[in-house]
Amino acid sequence: MSSQALQTLFPEARTAERAPAPAASGAADRARATEPFIVRLDRMSPRQRLRAYRDGTFSRAERARWACRYPEEVPTVNGEVEWIAMASADLD
Repeated sequence: MSSQALQTLFPEARTAERAPAPAASGAADRARATEPFIVRLDRMSPRQRLRAYRDGTFSRAERARWACRYPEEVPTVNGEVEWIAMASADLD
């Protein structure tokens, strides 16, 4: 609805001027923040990456980036990524 139509319907109401919304740079900021991790990940050997995962060095987001970049290295349980399977499966 236009502001003129609103003024007609509600003459006593004033329309407030809004400041423009800031540019959405969240994705770009996150991408820049992950670059050092990707560089570090690429410099590691497969054995080092697995050890870092097992030691809990990787955050949840870093584990996801590792799984996307090196899916053949990520341990699985019944075809599911290990850390997801351990958190959601009924293990007997």
